[in-house]
Amino acid sequence: MLEDDAESNPLAITAYKRNYLLPWAYNSTPNESSFAQVTREGEVDNTEVKYQLSLKVGLVNDIFDDNGDLYFAYTQRSWWQAYNSDASAPFRETNYEPEAFLQFDNRYELLGWTNTRNRIGFAHQSNGRSDPLSRSWNRVYADMMFQNGDWAVAITPHWRVPEESDEDDNPDLYNYIGYGDITVGYTADQHEFTWMVRGNPSKGNFGNQLDYSFPLFGKVRGYVQYYHGYGESLIDYDHSVNRLGLGFSINTFFAGLPET
Repeated sequence: MLEDDAESNPLAITAYKRNYLLPWAYNSTPNESSFAQVTREGEVDNTEVKYQLSLKVGLVNDIFDDNGDLYFAYTQRSWWQAYNSDASAPFRETNYEPEAFLQFDNRYELLGWTNTRNRIGFAHQSNGRSDPLSRSWNRVYADMMFQNGDWAVAITPHWRVPEESDEDDNPDLYNYIGYGDITVGYTADQHEFTWMVRGNPSKGNFGNQLDYSFPLFGKVRGYVQYYHGYGESLIDYDHSVNRLGLGFSINTFFAGLPET
C-alpha cells in the first residue's frame, strides 16, 4: 500500500489524524463570554468555518529490534468566524498540538479482536493566546488500537503533566475532558462512521463527536461532523457546545490501519 511505503520512508510526511474543512459549522450554543474577549466589534456568529490539519513524519524506525518507530506529529484545529463581517471575521480559536510518539505494531488476538497497533507519546496543546484567553496543557498518553473486520476501537488514556498552580490556565480541565478518549469506528463500501467519547463520569460532564464520511470525487470525501458537550476546543473545554458541520475530508480514521 502507498501509505505503508510512505511510512517506511523516514523523510515522508503523511496524514495523521483527519484532515478536513467544514465551510459550514453551526453551533447553537456559542461561547459569548470568551468571544467578547477576542473582539468587542460584534457578537459571536453561530455559523463559522472549522478545519483541521494533521501530519506526521517518521524519525527513527525499528528502535527495538524490528519494532518501535519514533514519530513527530503536528495537528492544528481552527474555528474561524469567516462570515462575521461585523467583527472583521476573526479566528475565534486555534489549537496547536505538537507531539512525539513511539509506535509498536502488534498481532495479539483476544475474543476475535486484534490489537494491531500501540502508541505511547507526549503531547503539548495550547491556543497561543495571552491571558485571560490563554489555555494549555501537557500530557503523556497511550493509544491502543483494536480491529475486528470492518470495526475498530481506539482506547487513548492520558495523564496530565502537573503544573504550578500560578501557571495553570485551566486547573479544572480533568473535570470536563476526563482521563482519555474512546473512539469506535465502522467502515463499509467506503462509507465510514466513527464515534468519539470523552468526559468525567463522576462530574457528569461528557463530550461526544460523531463523524460520517463518504466518497465524493477523486481523493475528496464528503464529511459530516456533530459535536455535543465539553472539550471541543481549549477555549470551550468547560463550555458545552452543540455543533453540526458539513464539508470535506481527504483521509479517514481507517486510513493506514494494519490489515486484519
